[in-house]
Amino acid sequence: MFRISNRLVQAHEASSPREHLEEDHVRAGRDGETSFVQRIRKHVSDRDIFSDLRVPDEFQTRKHEIDVVVLTAHGVYCIEVKNWSGELERGQDGSWIQKRLSANGKGRNGTVDYVIQHHDVVAELKVRTNLLRNHMLRAGCGLKQTYFHSRVVLLNPHLRVEDGIASDLEVIMYDKCEEFIASFQQTYLGMITDAISPALITGQLSYAQIDQVRNVLKTIGTWDVVDLYGGKRLIGDFKSCKQVTVNRKETELLEFSHQRNGYVSTMWALLGYMPQVSVTLYDRGGAGWLWHSSSGVINMPYNAEIVFRICGEEADAKIPANDINRITLSI
Repeated sequence: MFRISNRLVQAHEASSPREHLEEDHVRAGRDGETSFVQRIRKHVSDRDIFSDLRVPDEFQTRKHEIDVVVLTAHGVYCIEVKNWSGELERGQDGSWIQKRLSANGKGRNGTVDYVIQHHDVVAELKVRTNLLRNHMLRAGCGLKQTYFHSRVVLLNPHLRVEDGIASDLEVIMYDKCEEFIASFQQTYLGMITDAISPALITGQLSYAQIDQVRNVLKTIGTWDVVDLYGGKRLIGDFKSCKQVTVNRKETELLEFSHQRNGYVSTMWALLGYMPQVSVTLYDRGGAGWLWHSSSGVINMPYNAEIVFRICGEEADAKIPANDINRITLSI
C-alpha cells in the first residue's frame, strides 16, 4: 500500500511542477535583444549575425560577452543592446546612472524607485571589442583596428537620456535605430562595385577576409541556455547529467518531454510505473524545413538532476529534469 501511495504522490509532483516565472526586467531585456536581431535579419544574412558571443581575454582565463556581432564589408560591429527604462545620466566618475521611476512618476520630478550604477557601457564594450580583435589575431585573422566598431543601442523610446550620453557617436538612440540597422544593407550597385574593385581601393574587407572572419566567429562559443517550465531562462554552462552523455559537436538541443496530465499520470502510477522524462537529442545543424534530425531518445527519472553553472554564480546548480523544457548547447 505504501508503494502505491508513494507512486501517486510522485505522479502528482511530476504532473504539476512549480512554475518558474521570469522577472519583468529580465524578460524585457531579452525580448529587446531578440527583436533587434530580427530587425537586422531583414538586411543581413543569418550567417553574418552572431549573438551572445563569449570572447576569451588575453590569457584565456575569463570570457566576456558581446550581445550582437554583425559582419559587413565595412567591418565587424560589436553591439551592446539595452532595453532600459527610466532616466539615464552620467556620474561624476564617468559611470552611467540609471534611475527607475515609479508607475505614477511623471517627468523628472517623479518618484524614483531605485538607482542602478553601471560602468561606462561604451568604454566596457570597447574593451570587449578589442578582446575580440586580439582573439582573431591569435586565430590567424589579422584585421586593422579601424575595421572594428563598437555601438551601444538604447532601444526603449521612454528612456530619458542626458545629452552627454546621447551625443556620444558610439551610442545609438531609439530614433536612430532604424537608420543604423538599414546601414548594414548592401545595395546591388555596391555588390557589383565590390566585385570589380580591389579591396585596397575601396577600403572595405575583401571576400576572402570576410570568409576568414566569419569562420573565426563561428568557432566562438556562446552560453548554454536552460528553458524552465513557466518561462524562466537560465544562461550559463551545462555541466553534466548522469543519465545523458552529450557530445557538443554533434548535439545542439536537448528537448524534455513530460507527462503533465494528472489523470494519465495517476493511471500509470496505479499500474506500477514511476514518472519519467523523455529527452530527445537533436543533431547540431540538423534543422530542416519540416523536421530536426535527432540521434536518440533517453528516458530518465523525473527527479534526475541536471548540473548547471548559472552565469555569475560560484557554485553549480542542480535542476530537476521535471522543471526543464529544453537545454540549448553552445559550441
